[in-house]
Amino acid sequence: MIDSGQPAPRLPLLNKLLFAADHIGLQAIGYFRQQWVLFFLAPPAFEGVNRVPDASILGFEIDARVLAGVLIFSGRFIDAFTDPLIGWWSDRTRSRWGRRIPFILFSTPLYALFGALIWYLPSEGSSWWNVVYFVLMLELFFTAATMSSGALEALVPELTRTARDRMQVVSFIFLFAVGGAGLGLVMGGYIKDAFGFQVTGTIFALAALVFRLISLSAIWRHAPRDITPAQVPFWTSFRDTLRNSQFVAFLPTFVMFTTGVGILQGWIPFFAVGVLLQERDGAASSWLSTSVIGGAVLFGLVIWVLFATGRVSKRRIYGVCLVACGLWFPLLALVGPFLPGSLVTQGLILVFIAGMPMAAVFLLPKGLTADIADYDALLRGERREALFYSTQNFFEKLTYALPPLLLSLILQLGDSVENPLGIRLAPVMAGGLVLMGVVLWPRYRLPDTVNSQTIEAAGLLPARS
Repeated sequence: MIDSGQPAPRLPLLNKLLFAADHIGLQAIGYFRQQWVLFFLAPPAFEGVNRVPDASILGFEIDARVLAGVLIFSGRFIDAFTDPLIGWWSDRTRSRWGRRIPFILFSTPLYALFGALIWYLPSEGSSWWNVVYFVLMLELFFTAATMSSGALEALVPELTRTARDRMQVVSFIFLFAVGGAGLGLVMGGYIKDAFGFQVTGTIFALAALVFRLISLSAIWRHAPRDITPAQVPFWTSFRDTLRNSQFVAFLPTFVMFTTGVGILQGWIPFFAVGVLLQERDGAASSWLSTSVIGGAVLFGLVIWVLFATGRVSKRRIYGVCLVACGLWFPLLALVGPFLPGSLVTQGLILVFIAGMPMAAVFLLPKGLTADIADYDALLRGERREALFYSTQNFFEKLTYALPPLLLSLILQLGDSVENPLGIRLAPVMAGGLVLMGVVLWPRYRLPDTVNSQTIEAAGLLPARS
C-alpha cells in the first residue's frame, strides 16, 4: 500500500492549458540563451569585439571563444550539483501549500531577474570583469531556475492520474514549448538584430516571469497538499534513484540527445554566416529555427494521433525517433557543393526534416519520467517525483554543459567561409552523441499505464517485503 494521500482531483482542461503555458516563457528564455550566448561572448571577428579576453594559463594560450565555452560549461557543471539536493528538499518539504508551491512562489522573481542580468555585462569590450560578472549571474540564474522550474516539473505526475491525462498535459507542454522555442529561436534573432542582446534578454526574462505566474495560478488550488513527504536520507534516495532499472535505461538517451541538440543550437548562427553566406545572422538563424520548429510541430501532431488511437506506445515512438535523429543530424554537413539547389533552400529542407524526429524527444520525456516515478512509488512505497526529475536534470546538465565547449573546440578547425570544416563537423558530432545514448534503450519496458498489473505483465515486478 502506497501512503501518498488521496489522488488529486482531475485537473480541468483550462487549468491544464494554463499550467502548460509556462513553457512559452521557459523555452523562450532558455533557447535564446543557448543559441546566442557563445556568439554574444565571442562573436566571429567580422561581427565585433570579444567580450571576454584571450587567456594564458600555465603557459597555454586559450582563445577567447574557448574561454567563453569553458565559462558556460562551468556554469552548467556547477549548477548540475544543486538539482538532486533541491529535488530531495522539495520531496521532503511539508507546508500548508504542499511540497512544491513554496519553491515556485519564492524563487520565480529571482529566476527572471538573473535571467535578464546575464546580458548586462559591465564592460562593452574584452574584460576580466565581464568574466567574473557573467559567471556570478549565470550561477544565480541557474540556482533560481532549478528551484522554480524543478518544483513545477515535479507536479506533472502529481496532477495527472491516467495515461490519457498525462499524455494530454505533456502534449500541451510540447505545443507551448514549441511556441516558446519559436519566440526564443525565431523572434529572438529579429529582436536581437533590431534592439541588441540586452533588450532581448530582458523581454524574455519578463515573459518567463509572467507565464510562470500564470501557470502557478492555474494549479494553486489543485496541487496536492496532503502527499506524505519522503523520509529517506539524501544519499540513500539518490542511490535508489540510480538503481531504478527503467530510469537507467531512459537517462542516457535523454542526456545525449540534449547534448547533440545543444551543439546544433549554438551551431546555427555560425552555419548561417559560414556556410549559407547570410550577412544578417539573426534573421538567417531565425529562418532555420522556424524550419526546425515546423518539422517538430508537424510530426508532433502525428505522434499525438498515433498515441490517441492506441496504435503505438510512447516507448516505441521515442526509440525510433532517437535513432532517426542520430542518423539524420550528420547529413546537415552536406549543405553546399554536395546537394542541388540554393544554399538556403538546402539548409531549410534539411533542418525541417531534422525537426520531425526531434518532436518525440521533446514531447515524451516528461511523461516517461512521470511513469518511472510511478513505478518507483510502487516499488518503494513513497513518492519522489522531484528527485527523479532533478536527477535527470543533474545528468542532463553535466552533459549539456558540454555543447558550448565542444562547439568552441570543433570550430577551431574552421569557422569561416574560406574554411568551414569545423562548422561542417559539428552536426556529425551531434548525431554521433545521440546514437551513443541509444545503447541502453531496449532495456526500457514500462507500459504507458503503470500499475501493479501492467508492470507484472512487463516482467517488472515490485519488490516483495
